[in-house]
Amino acid sequence: MTVLVSGRADLTLAAVRRVAWEGESVALAPEVPERMELAHAAFEAYLQARLADDPGALLYGVTTGPGDAGDAVLSERARATRPPGLWTAASFGESLPGRVVRAIVLARLANLVDGHAGARPPLAAAVAALLDGAALPPVPARGNGGSGEILALGHLFGGLAERMELEPREKMALINGSPCAAALVADAALAGQGRVALAERILALSAEAIRAPLDAFSPELGELWGDEHETRALASLTALLADGATERQSHQAPVSHRVLPRVLGRLREAQAHAERTAAGSLASVTDNPVFLPPSTERPLGAIVSNGGYHNDRAHPRSTAWRMRGPTWRSSRSAMSTSCSSTRRARRCCRSSGWSSRCT
Repeated sequence: MTVLVSGRADLTLAAVRRVAWEGESVALAPEVPERMELAHAAFEAYLQARLADDPGALLYGVTTGPGDAGDAVLSERARATRPPGLWTAASFGESLPGRVVRAIVLARLANLVDGHAGARPPLAAAVAALLDGAALPPVPARGNGGSGEILALGHLFGGLAERMELEPREKMALINGSPCAAALVADAALAGQGRVALAERILALSAEAIRAPLDAFSPELGELWGDEHETRALASLTALLADGATERQSHQAPVSHRVLPRVLGRLREAQAHAERTAAGSLASVTDNPVFLPPSTERPLGAIVSNGGYHNDRAHPRSTAWRMRGPTWRSSRSAMSTSCSSTRRARRCCRSSGWSSRCT
């Protein structure tokens, strides 16, 4: 199977699952090279017009060098002797998981496919081709200091830059931005989808094992608490316990069980935040500078320096599960304190008609 990308809107969590987790390849829709060709022509026209008006125009990474060299126009000699590859240092340590590296490559397309890098179509095609099944370069997870994700992306795209003759702006488009953050938060969000469901099934089984009264899971509580995530947790627990035993404890359930809807509500909230952040990050243009194609307001377009490479949304969301860890562990103890053994839990499960849910 192949994921078809016609624009940034196709870079979704579902696409990451297919490409990064399931190993599918990526193909660019016919309109992508057409759009990129138009944008590249517009970029070149803007550049010529800007330099004709001001030969000393400072256009970061185009007429200047990168980093600290961005405050002066490069001489003709300096332009002619630019290094052929990517100008990045090295990072170190264990490599990111292969699925995360594939997700980074997919997210990198966001800078390219709608023309905001001013790059030529072969560059996007080459990036997409990295996902055809061949082994990808290892990307170290440590030592990635500095602005953005230049070091990690240098490891990943260095070989591609050596195989192709790239324009200066195209080199920048490969290493600027934050596709690593987008890939990491997307990976966390995909993993979280299964963990929320597993947590609710395990904790519902725990409640069934001790025949906890169902009052604490009444859907009506959702309206009183006023939290959409807790309301969904109540609905999930109610559905999971619907076919349980009819005879329940006569006294209220332990605290660890009565708080389950609220604890699970926080897990669902963390998951929802992660999914929203991943969706926005994957489709974001995070290049610096970014090319704005011609419009009514900007007939020639514009090259805009910006801080899009700083994705401060992804880190809090990808670590939210660790922040919820103590709460999850305390509620998870409901299973061990309420059932003397796994064997007893399974007996309770089978006697309640839950045998198909105990695997």
